[in-house]
Amino acid sequence: MSLPIELTDQNPWWRDKSTIDKDRYIATWKVSSVPWNPRLQHTFDLDTDLVYTIRGPRQVGKTTLTKLMVKDLLEKVDARRVFYYTCDLIANPRELTSIIATYIDWLRSFTDERAFMFLDEVSSIREWQRAIKHLADTGKLEAVTVFLTGSHTLDIKAMSERLPGRRGVAEDTLDKILLPMKYSEYVETLNKEISREVASLSLRRWERRRSLIEMISRGEIPNEFDRLALFLKDLNENLQNYFLTGGIPHVVDDYLKTGKISEGVYRTYIDVVRGDLIRWGKREGYLRQVLSRVMETLGSPVGWNTLRQNTDIASHNTVADYVDALKDSFILIYLHQFDISRKKPSYQKEKKIHFRDPFFLHALRGWVSGREPFMESLDFLRDAENVGRLVEGIVADHLVRLAFHLSEQKQLFEYENALFFWRGKKEREVDFVLRMNATYLPIEVKYQRSVKRSDLYGVIDFGKGAESKGGLILSRDKLQIKNKIVVVPLALFLMLA
Repeated sequence: MSLPIELTDQNPWWRDKSTIDKDRYIATWKVSSVPWNPRLQHTFDLDTDLVYTIRGPRQVGKTTLTKLMVKDLLEKVDARRVFYYTCDLIANPRELTSIIATYIDWLRSFTDERAFMFLDEVSSIREWQRAIKHLADTGKLEAVTVFLTGSHTLDIKAMSERLPGRRGVAEDTLDKILLPMKYSEYVETLNKEISREVASLSLRRWERRRSLIEMISRGEIPNEFDRLALFLKDLNENLQNYFLTGGIPHVVDDYLKTGKISEGVYRTYIDVVRGDLIRWGKREGYLRQVLSRVMETLGSPVGWNTLRQNTDIASHNTVADYVDALKDSFILIYLHQFDISRKKPSYQKEKKIHFRDPFFLHALRGWVSGREPFMESLDFLRDAENVGRLVEGIVADHLVRLAFHLSEQKQLFEYENALFFWRGKKEREVDFVLRMNATYLPIEVKYQRSVKRSDLYGVIDFGKGAESKGGLILSRDKLQIKNKIVVVPLALFLMLA
């Protein structure tokens, strides 16, 4: 049985495994100053009939991840069992069904062993889920593990929900999200000395990190922090760069090689964000106005009506819809206020909105303001209040990821039920409240050189109302315990989150 040339062209390793090293994504990854190997790669079950989705913000490296997974599989199995196809030029679900069925029929003519199928940019096909449903119903996906990626994150989420009972059953979630590098991944990728120290402390193991976080919640400073503190100067220098580049490998690579971030890099990111949201029926003018208002109120409690002010948007519901779209695109996070008596979020009260990655903030600020984005970013970071708001966004993003790992319910995890902020009767606030099973950990960000007693008042007040002991203050340099509250340098804590 012969195969169409487009199938063999996209899978040259069927002829020679070594061709994977000439793939442009692998070749670029090898010469990058940021050869990031996402931890997400090691979270897939490769022995079961499952249909995974891999989504996340644009330009973060989903295709590179799939090619790295292909490369890893080629070292373990017959190359013909690894199928990759980019779906950009496929017209409809019928054509996708035909391509996959042709491959499966060819493969089954000589082996019944498991196949690994990577369909990249599947969201470019309207109603692509119909093809997957048909193939599953007709038995074509038996002994096949499927990986679906797409740049249109809203589409991937919506369409995958139309495949009930056809994706298999897994202990972990089938919907994987590739986010920009966490700070710890950023540091470990760029600093081999710190990477070796992290490995020696077993901090890549989630169980170990979890036990250290639980120690902090009990008011103890882990011994591992004494070891990491020896690298605090380097960690803080890396953190300053992270404030500018965020965790997107292409952005970091550009900055490390040239000392700046080119306008073309910003433009590429802006164009795909705008394109995605316009595809989903959003108006560019409204998008710009909503982003402008979010930036003006960044990190402060705000309601949808407040965001609507000084715009030409008629309804607060429209504002909420745009913010939700930006949230679903992994650009924004918003947190609800914690109702301390009910132990639940207060959905009707004001929210706090953060950007998930510093680069998202800088790029979109440049677009909204119309100014040169790199110089605008440098100016933004010269202001201590701006840095404080940006730091809160970094902490919010890392705590959302941490909350997912802490949660016993992965399939139905929603961070809105695990991470909050709190305001007391005396107008004292706590920046974050993290649910840790049956307890709650108050976390205050004080990214400054000294921590005063008054900086503890919000955490202390929260403890009285929630019957919670201890808390966490994220400082710039201090590592100490004050009133059973652990004060930790931000860079050290981010190595655990």
